[in-house]
Amino acid sequence: MLLEVLVPGSCGEIAQGWRDGQPFMVTCPIGLYSRALVTERTSAKTGLGKKARAALKNTVGYMGFTDFPLGLALESQLPTGKGMAASTADIVAVIQAVATAIDDELDPEEVATLAAGIEPTDGVFYPGVVQMDYMTGKLIESYEPVPKMIIAMFDTGGEINTVEFHSDYSENHGNENSPAELLDAVDSLSKDFSPENIARVATLSARANQKVVEKPQLEEIIEFAKCKGALGVNVAHSGTMMGILFKPDESMRKVLDISKEIEAKFPHMEYFETERLISGGCIIRQR
Repeated sequence: MLLEVLVPGSCGEIAQGWRDGQPFMVTCPIGLYSRALVTERTSAKTGLGKKARAALKNTVGYMGFTDFPLGLALESQLPTGKGMAASTADIVAVIQAVATAIDDELDPEEVATLAAGIEPTDGVFYPGVVQMDYMTGKLIESYEPVPKMIIAMFDTGGEINTVEFHSDYSENHGNENSPAELLDAVDSLSKDFSPENIARVATLSARANQKVVEKPQLEEIIEFAKCKGALGVNVAHSGTMMGILFKPDESMRKVLDISKEIEAKFPHMEYFETERLISGGCIIRQR
């Protein structure tokens, strides 16, 4: 048996905040993945960090077993500490690989419960783009179809410990609602999930997050990007990544040229990669 599970990462979030004491995020899945591979040829466990090992242990217990005798390897295209859902992708890849190898794949709600039991979780394992409670994994709303917007990704520098960030923020700001303008904008996504409205909401959320995790020269970057034809920006609200958002049919050459201009004009913005907004969810292959 050979079993492969792919889970996408993200370019930050389209939006993130609090409403009536409940945290929420709107996911921004992209085509970079964590990959878990199960094989009968060995019993070795390779590439698993502390959180992935916790996912292995918890999933084995959830499935009613005490041991996982098969081989399990984990690898990822996602850097950590940047706000790209690297930990979530690793955790969920292990959860689904172990569950599927033992019996059958889990539904997203089961995955969410297991993942959130380890750390605050991104919702990239839900199909489509979703709004969810990142502390519990509970689904709030789902948005489909997903426009394949182009995202030019930049790293603004440094690393952020997501677990510590969410713990501190929840303790100090958990009773504060996000700005009403942002909450209204997030609500509008259920009726208008166009690239233009997605970018509008994402830009509002990026601005609102400045008091939490500041992105240097954000307003100047927004103004410059829009002047060059971008729709707006999005950020990793608890990370260092920033995305410049373009319509799906924008010229890739133009996007790359603008990215070079941004990197030259704003030296702290290190170009990372250009990806597209995709539908989330796990890819499971067996042979």
